[in-house]
Amino acid sequence: MTSREPGDQLAGRVALITGGARGLGLGFAQALAADGATVALLGRDRGRLETAVRELRAAGHRASAHVGDVSREHDVDRIIDEVIAAHRTLDVVVNNAGVVDEAPFLEITQRGWDNVLGINLTGPFLVTQRAARRMPNGGSVINIASIDAHGADGPYASYVAAKAGLIGLTKAAAVELAPRGIRVNSVSPGWSLTDMAVESVPSAMLEQMRSDFARVPMRRMVSVGEVAAAVRFLASSAAAGITGVDLPVDGGTLANLYILETLDNPGTDEPEAEP
Repeated sequence: MTSREPGDQLAGRVALITGGARGLGLGFAQALAADGATVALLGRDRGRLETAVRELRAAGHRASAHVGDVSREHDVDRIIDEVIAAHRTLDVVVNNAGVVDEAPFLEITQRGWDNVLGINLTGPFLVTQRAARRMPNGGSVINIASIDAHGADGPYASYVAAKAGLIGLTKAAAVELAPRGIRVNSVSPGWSLTDMAVESVPSAMLEQMRSDFARVPMRRMVSVGEVAAAVRFLASSAAAGITGVDLPVDGGTLANLYILETLDNPGTDEPEAEP
């Protein structure tokens, strides 16, 4: 990528964002569009996609909607064809589509497991592979992983496994696609203040997570804009020398092992000398 003025880093580029109709995905689309990119949103809900595209176009951005399931290879092939037919090129891919299956480990069904792995891991594989075949001038792929890739966070074993696999896929694809000029990185958001979080978390708990989140060194959730800024950076020429890395945007959550804080009486006294 050639250097451009700030705010115009992605002028002339086309970015495909999966799961782009709402939440983080829509935030990514808005950020990349603000940097000059044409954005193609992929999702399963036509109504939400069309609403998101209308909002983007009303703001003066170029956007298109593409309906399909990232876990189905025929859908992915069709959508890559659609995007290139509509916009003539494809330069940036953001693999954001994801689902969770809340279930204790002993109660996870194979159907639930397959659904989570299909969308959260097989989907990014299919989209990245098919897109890379159609990116002769290089480009950037950003996989949206999670801090859950680094450890358990409740009864979501299939999600943890999928996101850990996604970071592994990021590294493997980065190495193999580097000779083609395609950079592959991942972003691992922490607890993020999305519309879905507002809808699903009790109001008192949400307020605590917004301003007094004890587990997080910065003591708050991260915003959609903060995660989008990381995606925007990795998509741009400012990150031209970066590939194969995972960038946490988590307020410092992964930096703290949170051991001392969990002890009842951690103590600070020096140990007594032996007689």
